[in-house]
Amino acid sequence: MNTSLYKKIPLVGVVFSSIFFIGLFSCTSRIDINTEASAPRLVIYGSITTDTMQHSIKITRSSGYFSTSKPEGISHAMVSIHTDKETFTLQESSEEAGLYQTDKSVYGIEGETYHLSVALDFDEDGRQEEYEAVSYMPGAPRIDSIGFRPSDLLDNYLEVLVWGYMPEEEENYLSFHLYRNHEIVNDSLHGFFIIDDKYMDKKEITGVSCFYLDQEEEQSVLREGDIITVRIDGITKEYTTFINDAQSERRGSDPIFSGPPANVQTNIISKSPSENILISGFFTAFSGSKKTTIYR
Repeated sequence: MNTSLYKKIPLVGVVFSSIFFIGLFSCTSRIDINTEASAPRLVIYGSITTDTMQHSIKITRSSGYFSTSKPEGISHAMVSIHTDKETFTLQESSEEAGLYQTDKSVYGIEGETYHLSVALDFDEDGRQEEYEAVSYMPGAPRIDSIGFRPSDLLDNYLEVLVWGYMPEEEENYLSFHLYRNHEIVNDSLHGFFIIDDKYMDKKEITGVSCFYLDQEEEQSVLREGDIITVRIDGITKEYTTFINDAQSERRGSDPIFSGPPANVQTNIISKSPSENILISGFFTAFSGSKKTTIYR
């Protein structure tokens, strides 16, 4: 046998290989990871808009990470939304626990500041806690028309464009929403598209591409005669931050070794602070404008 081959292997390689195989077969000890759920949170989420409709506030108790059940709705709360001029009292839905709604005739007014008030006994100690949130309702853009064109950047994609103008008196953020035959297309958090109106030249919306639709995917393909509606909401900077934070938490950390995630910001404030009650959610007021056309 020729032994010269063995003599040419560096000593460090032998040592490394030995350590590797020892480690490979020695890591057999059991590791128990504590996956006990954290304390449930009080979650309050809802809005009031310029639409004449039932505006909703949802109040729930968060469930564990590994839970397969929906968050528990919290009943018997006292909920109201008010300005300096009027108050709207919300009633709990008879069909869904924890869902509180205004009358169908209620609508918000641009330029007003809206206050949410909630009273409930979350920790079930026999005493009600009080919570509140405040949101200003900014002005909405006005849409004049909607257009379509094949994308120059992406093959088999169709761009949806809008024309219109912005309110002159204030700076706000814009949230775009698309409907096809009265069904919303971007209804998930992942599909939210938000921009700062400072990117609009002279407060004009001149053929802005707000959606790219893959015409090879059934859920976004447009056909002759489809009823297409674009809605643009004027939202606050605070709500924009909340949406961006929630989207970031949904996507996860990137790169993988980036810093630890932080809790999504909330504007719900406890008037009777308790270390035992953690709060999540958001209350916002926003205005909206929409335009409908037929796809040809």
